[in-house]
Amino acid sequence: MQAIANAYLEQNRLLHIAMLEALRHDAADVVAAEPGGVLLLDRGSNIHMLSAEDRSLGKRLIDSIDSCYQIVVCQEELAAYAKERLDLHETFTCHKVAYFKGHQPDLATELDIRRPDDACLQKIKDCYHTIPEAEINEIQRRGNLFCAFHGENFVGFSGRHLDGSLGLLEIFDEYQGRGFGEQLERFMMRYIMEQGDIPYGEIVIGNAVSERLQRKLGFEISDEIITWLL
Repeated sequence: MQAIANAYLEQNRLLHIAMLEALRHDAADVVAAEPGGVLLLDRGSNIHMLSAEDRSLGKRLIDSIDSCYQIVVCQEELAAYAKERLDLHETFTCHKVAYFKGHQPDLATELDIRRPDDACLQKIKDCYHTIPEAEINEIQRRGNLFCAFHGENFVGFSGRHLDGSLGLLEIFDEYQGRGFGEQLERFMMRYIMEQGDIPYGEIVIGNAVSERLQRKLGFEISDEIITWLL
């Protein structure tokens, strides 16, 4: 089934980069794969990943899911069906982004970037509520969470989500507008590429600041909109 899954997913590498990387790392189970669509379960994050250009197949794949913690759906037209069928409530929509250039970005930074101590970890939990604290703890345990300091000041943080994507990027309000977000993301891109991986992530629809930054850094941005259901 994996060969069928890869053949389908490679038809749109940008849209499906998270699914392709999960398969490359043997981090996901292929629940179903047909020429018109693929359903994966990422083992590290317990997130289902669905793409189905064949809408009737997509609905059948959604129907086949017995229990779902979270799902990301690559076709907008299937999102409402998945939400109702799987009894999920919170949704947010995004564009997929990926950095396919072979060279690492330049990094000239005035920041001291290091893994958080207990005090910094608690501050991250206090201000970042997009994911549960348990996930933040696991990201930290895996060594994929970083804090940025300017002098003695803790100015922001970033990391890799459990599915391998780049994210959690936040610069505290009083330190914004000084280029720290770009410097921190350049660090994260290099960190990911040094592990032999492709930097990829998402831009929430309407986040123009993030979109400008990703374009400046050389990321490709999908035309398609993906939907997260939690």
